[in-house]
Amino acid sequence: MVLPIIVGVGVTFAALTVRSSLRAWQVYKTLTPLVIAQLNNIPINYARETLQTDYQRSRVTDAQLRQRFQQYPGGFYSKMTESEALLILNVSPEEIASLDQRKLRQKHRAAMVQNHPDKGGSPYLAMKVNEARDVLARSVILRE
Repeated sequence: MVLPIIVGVGVTFAALTVRSSLRAWQVYKTLTPLVIAQLNNIPINYARETLQTDYQRSRVTDAQLRQRFQQYPGGFYSKMTESEALLILNVSPEEIASLDQRKLRQKHRAAMVQNHPDKGGSPYLAMKVNEARDVLARSVILRE
């Protein structure tokens, strides 16, 4: 008589443990490194500086490219500007004077080859590359 009650309580306890473990795992997967640092009482500024310097050391080897990363802190503006579009499409200051439809198409194609979602790129970055092309196509910078 008591045995079914004990088994029922045991099974219920096991099921609740598994369910809470799965929920905790789902929450853990969504945590960013900065949130984990904050939960472990690591100062956020220290964690941010460490993550940024580690990323820059591991990814950037060319001195010119490193200088460009330090010059442009990253992120996108809410509304894309011409200067941001020039940065995204990698149009150098020397090329701005001779930027025409053909050159814009070449720059857009080169950026899309690097960031296309079918080749492992991000759909968001591909969207930003297309938006940069559209901004420059409507711009007064573009030569006819």
